[in-house]
Amino acid sequence: MNTLALSPSPRARILESALACFLESSYEQTTVARICERAGVSNGTLFHYFPTKEAIADALYLEAIADFQDGLWLPLGERPRSFRKAVRGVIAHQIEWIEANVDRARFVYRRGTLDGDSPGGAELTEMNRKLATAYQKWLQPFIERGRVRPMSMLVLNAIVTGPTHAIARRWLAHQLDTPLHAYLDDLADAAVAALAGTPAKARRPAPAAREGRLRLELVSEEGNIIGHGEATAQIRAAAPQ
Repeated sequence: MNTLALSPSPRARILESALACFLESSYEQTTVARICERAGVSNGTLFHYFPTKEAIADALYLEAIADFQDGLWLPLGERPRSFRKAVRGVIAHQIEWIEANVDRARFVYRRGTLDGDSPGGAELTEMNRKLATAYQKWLQPFIERGRVRPMSMLVLNAIVTGPTHAIARRWLAHQLDTPLHAYLDDLADAAVAALAGTPAKARRPAPAAREGRLRLELVSEEGNIIGHGEATAQIRAAAPQ
C-alpha cells in the first residue's frame, strides 16, 4: 500500500516561514506580506489563523517554551537520591533542547519574553506557574534534608538556568567553538554549590594539546628502511594522577 506523505498545514507553514523571516531579517523588519509569500498562502489564510504579526511571534514563542518545558517534566518527576544528579539532569535537558532546536532557541532569546498583556502573555504565565509549583515540590525533600538553602523561585531559577542561558547566547551567536554540552559538568557543579551554599570543588583543567610533526619509517624484518613519511599530530600530555 502506498502512503502519501502529508504536507504541512497552512498554520505550520506560516509559523515555519515566520521563524525563518524573523531570524533572517528580525521581527521588526519582517512584514506579513513576506511571511505570506514565503509560506505560499494568501493574506486571508494567514489572518484566519493569526490576527496580527505579534500573534504569530507569540505562537512561535509559546510552542517553543511548551516543547522545552515538556522535556522538564521527566527529571522533575524523578526522585534521585543524589542532589547533583538531580540538578545536572535539569541543566542537561536545557542544553540538549538548545542544541536540538537551534533556530527556535535563537528566536526565543531574541524575543526575550512576552508582555503580560500580549496575546500569549496570560498563557505563558500559567505555564510558568505550573512548572514553578513542580519545581518547589521537587526541591522540597532536598530543602528538608538541608541540601538546599530556602530561597525564592526567582532566585533558584536564575541560579540553575541563568549561567546556561548566558553561555548558550554566545554559542548560538557562534562566539564559542566548544560544544555547548561540554560545559554541563561545570554548570552543574556551580549550581549545586550555589544552592547548597558551599564552594564548588576545583576541576583540573584538561592538558593542552601540542601540535608537532612526526617522521615515520617502515623497517623490514632485516632492519632495512623500506619506506618513510611525515605526519602532523596533536599530542596531549597525560593528566597528573
